[in-house]
Amino acid sequence: MLSAYRELKGHRHMDSKRKIVPVNASRDFFINELFFSTTTHKGIIVSGNEVFARVSHYRLEEMIGQPHNLIRHPDMPRTVFKLLWDYLLAGKSIAAYVKNMASDGRYYWVVALATPIEGDGFLSVRFKPSSQLFALIPDIYSELRTIEQMHEKQGDGPKAGMQAAGAKLGEILQAKGFADYDAFMQALLYQELNSRDGILAREHLTMFPPLTPRRAEEDPLDAALRMLYQDSQQMYQHINGVYAQLDEYVHRNEELCTQSRAILSLTREFQLICLNLSVASSRLANAGHTLTVISAHLREASSWIASIVSGLAAQAAKISQYLGQTVFGLAWARLQFEMVIAYYREFRAGLADLDNKTQPTTHLSRLADLRFAFCKTMASVERSLQDLSKELKGLNIEVEELRKAMLSLQVTYVGGLVEASRLTENGVFTTIFHDIQKHMDDTKMKLDMFDKVVRALDTLARQTPKIMHIASCAGEQMRRDQERLAALVGHSAPDPVVSDALPDDQRTRSSSTEFLAA
Repeated sequence: MLSAYRELKGHRHMDSKRKIVPVNASRDFFINELFFSTTTHKGIIVSGNEVFARVSHYRLEEMIGQPHNLIRHPDMPRTVFKLLWDYLLAGKSIAAYVKNMASDGRYYWVVALATPIEGDGFLSVRFKPSSQLFALIPDIYSELRTIEQMHEKQGDGPKAGMQAAGAKLGEILQAKGFADYDAFMQALLYQELNSRDGILAREHLTMFPPLTPRRAEEDPLDAALRMLYQDSQQMYQHINGVYAQLDEYVHRNEELCTQSRAILSLTREFQLICLNLSVASSRLANAGHTLTVISAHLREASSWIASIVSGLAAQAAKISQYLGQTVFGLAWARLQFEMVIAYYREFRAGLADLDNKTQPTTHLSRLADLRFAFCKTMASVERSLQDLSKELKGLNIEVEELRKAMLSLQVTYVGGLVEASRLTENGVFTTIFHDIQKHMDDTKMKLDMFDKVVRALDTLARQTPKIMHIASCAGEQMRRDQERLAALVGHSAPDPVVSDALPDDQRTRSSSTEFLAA
């Protein structure tokens, strides 16, 4: 890798400054293709696979050592790259739609998943977008880019343009029902993978086509790669089994948010009714003294309930956040494992390609990066599931507190109803107490539904050991497989470090917002 980088170093400036004119035509690739690249923090391409090079219309060796914005399309909003940069420097993974430009000027859209990896760098895995959500993106990006260009023309500078476009993006996402970018990218990845899986099923395609048999006598490395390609697909079925549960996670998350909002809304309405009762009873002077006392108790009870519901809603929001992180993490881990299997196939194909100059040790380094990303992602999933379990315990306590408060309210309500019936003119109070009863009944019903969702989430959370056992087995299998390959090529298995092959000056952090164009 180092020799390849040095060989290209003298050509980098000439290549990166070559003006490419955008063409309004796309470069196509298959729905079941995956590609990846790794970069330094400065955005210098360290490695990638052949699909990445082919779709970008470059030779892979041309791309190594170049800035990743080599493939940046001018239609891409700078604020999206700023988001990528902000997330990655914070040590977090991110998903985004990205429009890239190939060397012939044609464009191609990808769903890009990026994450920090060990050693000073990033990994990005991409696949073809196909969901209904993606259909909204070209117009949204065009609007954001227009905002940025307007600020640039006014002399405000790129930073002001990015800030304005970023604020607009937040407004658009909230209008579409997404609380923030986290919620959007979680939905993005989930919907895109489901859409892709649906297309594969309808068109009878597979992510992992059968390997082409070799006529010549195969060497041990070829045989090992063929076996790993097949064996890894068996482990993939277990990972897919976990992924199949995501529908349940997403469904329960939606239910949790819906019921939480409903209870919060009922509580606010109930407080208003109790206030109306207090005002009405105060007009009765001495005749309504007892009712005034009861109405004060009802107001206190409603405030107590409101406080409990406020805490319940806050915990429900945290649980929703952890559920979203879990869904995103499991989907991301699945994609990473798919990339490992696909790369075994590419590694094997390269053995028979006399023009392929990629050394086996380079392949091993790329596989190590993918393995590290998978293990890191699953560790993040485990933390989210643990946080989920902890918050669910707290939520159960809040639910029980709310039930106790409702019982206390019921006792006070009965006393108030009896007292109101003694009044000569009790029509207004009959209506108010009828509203109170209705809201108590509605709240109890919503609370029962909420409790049902919480119990279902408890059941999901108890599957954490099973999920993590599968993840551990998958990570261990990758480690053993890569050690076996390393032994066959006569090297020790490399640590998953992406930038060892680059000079020190390429390992430093950069404030560029265009470090990752895919």
